[in-house]
Amino acid sequence: MAQKVMQLHTKASRLATPARGTMLPHRSHQGGGADMRIFVVEDSAPVRERLIEMIGELEGCSVVGEAATADAAVAGIRRTRPDVAIFDIQLAAGSGIDALSEAKREQPGLRAIVLTNYATPQHEKASVDAGAEYFLDKSADFEKISQVLAYMNADASSASSENE
Repeated sequence: MAQKVMQLHTKASRLATPARGTMLPHRSHQGGGADMRIFVVEDSAPVRERLIEMIGELEGCSVVGEAATADAAVAGIRRTRPDVAIFDIQLAAGSGIDALSEAKREQPGLRAIVLTNYATPQHEKASVDAGAEYFLDKSADFEKISQVLAYMNADASSASSENE
């Protein structure tokens, strides 16, 4: 499968002060049983809340879990078995790239998006090598996350109908 990586060309800046925490409680969001299940890994509470809000507005998508640290992300992904996970690179404790790599080892079919302020070619390569399909700059591409998720959902739906 060809990698679908969005190139980034702007310098990123810090959006918010990192929140300290581990596994956060599951919150129910709109959507039914056939929704694309999404797990959010982000240590900044305001950014995490905004992502969850954006996902909640998308038809066919629901958030099944969230985490602020690498260990909590891996445990939460293991427990919830999402279709897609969105990873920040720099977490309060641990690396989002390491969490992505471990999650992909345990769940090879997991689709991943990296959304980061560290939009450098080195981080992009490390993210893609770990299994990310998309690499987005928080400061320039944040609003594109809805578009990417809608595309991923449509892609998954068409693949599912072809297999029936």
